[in-house]
Amino acid sequence: MPLVQSIRMVTTNLLQCIDDWTKAFESRIPVDVIYLDFSKAFDRIPKRRLLLKLRSYGVTGTLLSWIEAYLSTRSFKVRVGQTFSILRPVTSGVPQGSVLGPLLFIIYIADLPKLISSKSPFFADDSKIYDHSSNHDNIQEDLNIIYQWCETWLLPLNTDKCTVLYFGPDNPMNSYWLGNHRLKEETSHCDLGVTVTNKLEWSTHIANICNKANRQLYLISRTFVSLNIALTKKLYITYVRPILEYCGSVWSCDLIRDTNQLEAVQRRATRLPFGRTRPSYEERLEMYGLDTIANRRSCGDQIFTFKVLHNIIGSNLAYMYRLNINDRLRRHQFNLIKERTSSRSRSTFLVNRVVNQWNSLPDTIVNSPSVNCFKNRFDAFNL
Repeated sequence: MPLVQSIRMVTTNLLQCIDDWTKAFESRIPVDVIYLDFSKAFDRIPKRRLLLKLRSYGVTGTLLSWIEAYLSTRSFKVRVGQTFSILRPVTSGVPQGSVLGPLLFIIYIADLPKLISSKSPFFADDSKIYDHSSNHDNIQEDLNIIYQWCETWLLPLNTDKCTVLYFGPDNPMNSYWLGNHRLKEETSHCDLGVTVTNKLEWSTHIANICNKANRQLYLISRTFVSLNIALTKKLYITYVRPILEYCGSVWSCDLIRDTNQLEAVQRRATRLPFGRTRPSYEERLEMYGLDTIANRRSCGDQIFTFKVLHNIIGSNLAYMYRLNINDRLRRHQFNLIKERTSSRSRSTFLVNRVVNQWNSLPDTIVNSPSVNCFKNRFDAFNL
């Protein structure tokens, strides 16, 4: 069976894309990104064609029979009020909410990226292709191939939701088509949960996640009449903070207003058990045993860099970092070089924003035997 998902994590998928896009932005090379939307992707896969593909990848015998039975013995009924329809068999699609469902979908579309020349970092049913704008004809040809593949394999695209995002100040904004449908331009797109804008700035994403986190805080305050510090902390780190830190290594927070906006959510959360008279924010953090969002982001970036350089992450992202192998004064073997950049999007990208702090770490931290050991030593070093 082929390696159908070389990019295994949302973070690594996005980092590889942002690395390409910010490099192009730095070099003033326009890039066109096409976002594809499969119409009811998991519900439309034809069972017989999926089994045919599985057989072509070497899945046979008992395993193939088991998968066929797994896909065949399903039915559904519709409820309206207190009335139910009769049971109907499910004749297509893969089970949603299962572990096997997304895997079967990935297998079904595994051959599609091999047919096109544009970069195609597919992630299950979240699909996109991109290339330099100068390769407009190649991108359009790839779209024609994708459209024909979808027609052949009965997995239609929702062309109204397929869009194009143009990067670069001198982008010619070429037109692209799927069949007879011209793709709509957008200035931002929610890419695997992260809002990417055509200027590769992150204020829009930060505003979105802060609004979402504040809505969660509001629900918590309305749901729980009485809150103490222990309960508030548990609710906050379970339902609110993950929203603020989702794919944190992908996006940067270099503007003071963005930093303050993120921190304001945690300030608001730590105030919940108190009335009008409350300790200062610094005192509340100590009472809760919490660190600032800014410090957690910095620590998260360093941990991610440690994982990449020590090959702990499944995807090989070490190529994004530049090792300084010639500096005799370097503190450790993983000393990094910061790129000389003129664009904010590239200068604040992960591989550049971590350099100063990473290079300042002693060898005993950088060469920690495990991630947990690195985190503990890093925290102690920054006390």
